[in-house]
Parts: sequence; structure tokens; C-alpha cells
Amino acid sequence: MKLNLLAAAVVTAFAFGSANAALPDSWTVGGAAGWSHSFDHSFPSEITFDNDGYGTKLFGEYNFNNWFGLGLAWDYIGDQHVKEDDDPRTSFHINIGEVYGKFAYTFDTKGSDVFFKVGPTFNRISADGENKNRLGAVAGVGVHYAFTNNFAVRAGYDYFYRAGKVYYGENNDSARIDEGLLYVGFQYTFGGAQPAAPVAKKKVKTTQTHTLDAGVLFPFDSSKLSAEGQSAVSNVVQSANQLEEAEFEVYGYTDRIGSDAYNNKLSQKRADAVTAELQNNGVAAKVSEGKGKANPVTGNKCDGVKGRKALIDCLAPDRRVEVVVSGLTSEVK
Repeated sequence: MKLNLLAAAVVTAFAFGSANAALPDSWTVGGAAGWSHSFDHSFPSEITFDNDGYGTKLFGEYNFNNWFGLGLAWDYIGDQHVKEDDDPRTSFHINIGEVYGKFAYTFDTKGSDVFFKVGPTFNRISADGENKNRLGAVAGVGVHYAFTNNFAVRAGYDYFYRAGKVYYGENNDSARIDEGLLYVGFQYTFGGAQPAAPVAKKKVKTTQTHTLDAGVLFPFDSSKLSAEGQSAVSNVVQSANQLEEAEFEVYGYTDRIGSDAYNNKLSQKRADAVTAELQNNGVAAKVSEGKGKANPVTGNKCDGVKGRKALIDCLAPDRRVEVVVSGLTSEVK
């Protein structure tokens, strides 16, 4: 009989839905079933008390936050009996209405928690066609494990104080009983704060121009990268990490001192040296071009400078390698 009741309890438990008590301003509804056990306090020895039975539970809760909520529940306790000597046994069942506060400790992001509940109850015990009402209390502990933000399984134990009185004997004596209910079930949570809608973003093409001083990149009149030059190229690659689908173009420039042929050759070698260092850092340049003395940034600033060394120093900004990086960035619409 008890095995059949346990099987029925499990089937009943899986008939209900479940949810996450960790959503602020949310509602939880669910149900459960399991094994009940009565605790008597004053039955005499001639009374046989069959105090194992089954119980079912329906509940609804409002979760103010992830650690406190208020709940209402209805419990049905059945299949328990008392028998005095040779008299026929008396079956009884109890309907229990609960009002309780629920205190929880959440232990994952979906709202799984362990909880404690306590509150008053209204109990109605029925035996031999008579109904008796009385007030009592409930205290319980449990755990619920959330599969999603809405569905979870719940298991727990409730102890019902002053669940009812059972009457017996010719003098209509009575004994107080308490009830314990060990249950498993499911619950469903709805409402609560909804996750923010994803922010719409659009892709915008962005171009960055990195001007690298040839005096830092190379020894004078050389196209071999220095250690400082290698570091400068690495910094350019790192700064481009924020771009999607980044593309690199490399342009080498010299000052106006020297022949066009010489400057074109030197600027191309320097552009190629930077391109090779980009490849060492895992990126490829789609353009590597030497532009010689074209596009001077000094303009006519150095026209009146006398002496070769002074002129070389004045024209230093023209001796450069420009790395142009273009790619996509996200922009909020």
C-alpha cells in the first residue's frame, strides 16, 4: 500500500510546474506530493495509531526579492487511522491552509536556493463524518533547483504544529496530533524584472593613421628596424585590436635631401621593413609603398635653415612611416 502511495506521490509531483524564486517582484506557483507522518502526544496504550500516510500540496508565492517572499499553500493529509481494541478503525484526513514567510539563500544565477518557511495555519480534520477546525502553525525547510529562470524542482519537509485532534473512546477523549510532510514537486515562476532588450548597434568604418618617426624606427640612412621600431609597430597592431576586419596600409616617406631615385628606394625599403614587422605580429598589409619625398609635413618651414645638420634636424618630421589602419567599430543606434 505504502509503495503504491509513494508511486502516486511521485506521479502527482511531476504533474505540477516549477520556477525560480530569485526573481524580484515575481510569482511562483507549483505543487508537490509525498509521505506524511503523524505525531501523537497522548494516545493511551490501547489505541493503535497507523500514523503513516500521504500528502499533497499546492502553493503560490510572491517573491519580493531573491531572499524573501510570502506564500499561501493548501495541504491534504490522508490515509491515517486510529483503532481502539476490537473496535473498527477510524480513518481521518486533514486539510491545512498555510500563510507563511519564506526566507531563501540563492546559490546560482538561475535562482536555485535553500529556504526556511514559517507561519500560521488553519486546519480542518475530518473523521467519522465530523469536521473539527483549529489553528496551528507550520515550519519548514527545503531546497529548489532551477533548470531555467522559470522551471525548477522543489523538495522539502514541513512540520505542522496542532494539525488536529483525534477523538476516541466512550468518553470521547481526544489527543492532539502534529503532522510532518516530506515532499517533492515542481514549480513555475513568472513576472519579475525582464532582462533589458539588447542594444541595437550598427557597424561604422573607422580609419586610424599612425605616424611613426623614422628616427625612432631606423638608424640614420638605414632601413633596418631598431628595437624601438619593433616595439612601435607592435603597439600599432595592439591598438587595432578594437577594430573588426582591420586592414593595414604602409607608406614610407623621406625628407627632400638627396635624389628622387635614392629617396624612393629608401622609402620603399622602410615601408617594406615595417610591413615585414607587421607580419611578425600576425597581420598582413594590403599596401606597402614608398613615396619618397612626397607629401612633406614641414612645408616651407625649413626653407631658410642654414647648414646641413640644422636642415636635417628641421626636416625630421618628413622622415616617417605612416601605417593606415581601417576597420569597423560598433556604434549604438
